[in-house]
Amino acid sequence: MTNPRPHPRSRARAHRLRAVARRRTRAVAVGALLVASTTLAPAGAVPQAPQPASAAATTAPPAAPAPSESDLPVFDYRGVITEPDEMIYNPTDEFIFPSVFHAGAHLEDPLGEWYLYLAPHDDPGGIMLLYADSLEGPWTEYAQNPLISNDWPPHYGPVPHVSSPDAFWNADEGRLFLYFHGNNSTTRYATSADGVTFEYGGVAVTNADGGPGTTETSYARVFDHPDPDSAYRYAMFYMQNRTDDIRRIKVAESVDGRDWDVRADPLVVPGWDEGQNVSGADLWEWQGQLYVVYHGSTGIIHARTVDPTLTDLGPVWTLHRSSGTGEDTGRVAAPQIVTDGADTYLFYESGARLTGVIAWAKRDLDAVRPPQPAPDPDPLREQCRGAASDEFDGDELGAPWALVRAETSRHEVADGTLTIPTYASGVAGAAFPLQPVPDGAWEVTTQLEIEPTQAYQQAGILLYRNDSSYAKIDFNVGQGGLRFSYLWRNAGVDRNASQDSRVVPAGTATTVWVRLASDGEQVRSFASIDGVDFREIGRPVPLATLAPTGVGLSAMRGTTGAPEITASFDWFRWTPSEAEAAECATGEPAVEATSQVRCLAGRAYVAVSARNVSDGPVAVRLATAYGERTVHDVAPGASVYQAFGARAASVGAGSATVMATPGGAHDPAPVPLEVPYAGLDCD
Repeated sequence: MTNPRPHPRSRARAHRLRAVARRRTRAVAVGALLVASTTLAPAGAVPQAPQPASAAATTAPPAAPAPSESDLPVFDYRGVITEPDEMIYNPTDEFIFPSVFHAGAHLEDPLGEWYLYLAPHDDPGGIMLLYADSLEGPWTEYAQNPLISNDWPPHYGPVPHVSSPDAFWNADEGRLFLYFHGNNSTTRYATSADGVTFEYGGVAVTNADGGPGTTETSYARVFDHPDPDSAYRYAMFYMQNRTDDIRRIKVAESVDGRDWDVRADPLVVPGWDEGQNVSGADLWEWQGQLYVVYHGSTGIIHARTVDPTLTDLGPVWTLHRSSGTGEDTGRVAAPQIVTDGADTYLFYESGARLTGVIAWAKRDLDAVRPPQPAPDPDPLREQCRGAASDEFDGDELGAPWALVRAETSRHEVADGTLTIPTYASGVAGAAFPLQPVPDGAWEVTTQLEIEPTQAYQQAGILLYRNDSSYAKIDFNVGQGGLRFSYLWRNAGVDRNASQDSRVVPAGTATTVWVRLASDGEQVRSFASIDGVDFREIGRPVPLATLAPTGVGLSAMRGTTGAPEITASFDWFRWTPSEAEAAECATGEPAVEATSQVRCLAGRAYVAVSARNVSDGPVAVRLATAYGERTVHDVAPGASVYQAFGARAASVGAGSATVMATPGGAHDPAPVPLEVPYAGLDCD
């Protein structure tokens, strides 16, 4: 469906832009008074108080420190607003996209101080209203819902559904504008003087506005444009889907809230943190900083700093996720944040997509986010590891490994690698090696190489109780391409929703790292595509419910036609216990080393040698400014040597670095040696 109104001519458009600029100039003094007196800061309402006339002549205050993820508020889950069994209008048992409107601040004689608009998403949808005198409820459902249905002759319909309402007070017109989508290709709007009865407004944005390849234009939120220098009065975030089935956040801008110009480039493109899709974006101001808040396929609400021009984004931070206990489980999405006085509230979708409810949370004034952890100095446990770790240096799996279905096992151990074929079955038919699950907290990581190209080809770490109760973190092919998935099967019932998978960035290599970590109560899964940065995958699994007896490695392809491929595991490493880590920390250098400069044919060479003085094999790394070399499995008493060409006739004084990595689980951690050498001129 196309916009029924012709796009304004450029001359008329320029006239409106100048008119809006004049209105803004006249409204400065009034706007300042409103900002000073208001107690409400809804999501997207970014007050723009004018600077005093003397501001340019005053000394600028020191720049405030840049915000960090630790500066974000903590929201405490308080409950569900839309209990399906208690709703009057409930065609589909699901409710999405909460939009909170301060009716008492704008309407005469409203039903309550606050209005909450929402909708089902499945057909037929329908825009609904709840009202309350407090943001904490209780909320009363309007008896004549839906306010807007999927059939509004002669304007549209019937369309399969209408949904995703966003209520916005258009100050220029003194009316409530309510934006909604229906069908997915079109975002429309209606206007109202009382927030209950609506007049059809028109079409705001469609697929045609998003450019070629756009397949969805929905989930819009509108707010006052935060850029005081913009020619536009209003701005919009909305979700765009394209033929590649990757959902992005787009920006549209408007002079009047009716006609919209869509920017060519999306503002938010999903990445490694969000999964394949992002949606439900809103503008939020917190402690003087603007943020775009939205959810991703991972079922987490994110926040990213954004500048007033809605152009420059900061890093992806986690704003809110479900606690995983009681009713507060699963996906969280479509955030809207409202501040009333000293209290700040988060309204959002809770639960799996198309079975969700509207939930709310309140800022916990006493809670403080922990500071961001420092980078892990040993992410792959190369320097120190637990006793049951295995480097697969032999030709078979020994204790403490045990095989499930050993009679059908076709694994091999050779050349420092464990290889497992992708068996033509699921967990219930595959063979796999397991180790006992430790008591208390533990963590285990493996390096995996596999190249899945078809659905169900997968490999990773398996946490096993029996064939119908297990959890596993896999690298596999699924919707959207290569991804990590954390599946939990409990007594034959799978938990495997979209938020339990994460699509990897394009260009990810075939070598990846996966990890399971338990705090003694829950088991979380993590994955890395570079061996340094580990990201959490999916939702935690309750340890007491699963009650696993073994943890190990698996590869399979299900009972499908996918061809058999091989998964290669380079090692299986346990994070050391406190006692093991203390033992590692007392280590001494495992080698003796020397370095000197030598001349050969008028060229200078830095010669470095090292001898293993420990009781076990080590890997020795020799490094200089002119190159480096690593030699593995250097036996006790053996030496390694390398001369590094300087490609010059002389070198100045310097030093070489020698590091030995022990081969045993409890051997000392590598201690780098700086080995000095004198300068030499070979002319």
